[in-house]
Parts: sequence; C-alpha cells; structure tokens
Amino acid sequence: MKKYRCKICGFIYDDATQDVKFEELPDDWKCPLCGAPKAMFEEIVEDNLPKEEEEVSALEKEELRELSNYEISYICSNLAKGCEKQYLAEEQNLFLELADYFATKETTKEGSLEMVQKQFQEDAKLMNQAMDVATKCNDSGAKRVLTWAGKTSMMIEGILSSYQKEGIDYLKNTKIWVCDICGFVYIGEEPPKVCPVCKVPSFKILEVA
Repeated sequence: MKKYRCKICGFIYDDATQDVKFEELPDDWKCPLCGAPKAMFEEIVEDNLPKEEEEVSALEKEELRELSNYEISYICSNLAKGCEKQYLAEEQNLFLELADYFATKETTKEGSLEMVQKQFQEDAKLMNQAMDVATKCNDSGAKRVLTWAGKTSMMIEGILSSYQKEGIDYLKNTKIWVCDICGFVYIGEEPPKVCPVCKVPSFKILEVA
C-alpha cells in the first residue's frame, strides 16, 4: 500500500486506512486539512541510499540577470509588507508606490495567469538559492521563513491551476482567506482553525474582500 504526503501541510493519505486509493481519487479532490489540490501531494518513498556526491551550491549555478519590472514590483510589495510588520508607515508607503510604479511599466504579452505561474518558477529558484545559503549559515529563522514561502507559493500555484481548469466557477459561492503571517491562501466558507503552514490561530487568517 502506498502513502502520499501533502506538500503544504504534511497531511498523510494512507491507502491502507482509506476506503479509496489515492490514485483513484477524482482530480478535484482536495486535502481535508488545508484544501490543497490533489496535485500538491507526493508519494512517500523510502530512500535509504546515502548521498555520496556533494551538491553544488545553487548560487554557483545561477547566473546574474536583470530583474523584470514585475519582479521588482513583487519585491517592493514584499518589502512594504515587512515595513508594515515593523510599524514603519513612511517606508511602507514608499515601497507601495514603487511597487505600483513598476507594475504599470510591465509590458509582457503573456496572459496574467501565465505570467504569475512563470514568476512562481523563478521564485522557486531564488528560494532554493536562499535556502542553500541559510543552511550553510545555520540560520534557523531564515530556513523557517523560506519553508513557509515555499509552501505558500505551491498552494497559490495549485489554486491558479484549478482556476484555469474551472474558470470563475471555482470561486463562486465561496470565500478567499489569507494568513496575515505567512501568506497561506485558503478557498472555503470558513478558514482552518490553525494555519497549516505557520500554525497561527484562525483569527490571523483574514478574509479577502
């Protein structure tokens, strides 16, 4: 019997204890804990083979490149969020202005959903690089935040994938919730009692108007 783990919250689906095997579940099935789509599950494989080859740092592989206007806008938005947490209102407003400025200069011909999905792929590379550095520096705080960011990005990517398949019907008669701490996104009538990513209580998970 096989087991599958949710990449977002860690929920384990064990074929041995369920009435239906995971592979036979419908494509629109969602994680009962965090609401992640079926595609966000991975099979648990026992790997007892030691890694003999030393992994090359992701930073050594990635070449420097110029950031797009969208990427700069995305970074400024995150910096504004950080300033908000530190009660730096003036700095927050400046970063928001920069984010809006670069967002209006984005001239990509790709559709908005395709553009966001492409950005997620780029973000994943950057987060892998940052995690590599944090691991070498033994920075547990940075590793925790990067883990949150990775899970949140995967969740949003899964939601976008479902939206592409089902269209606007995917969001009809339901609500969108976002964790104010880690950015976890949840689709449903009520938010989970505890954020499956950063473990804060539900009052920190806010409804998006």
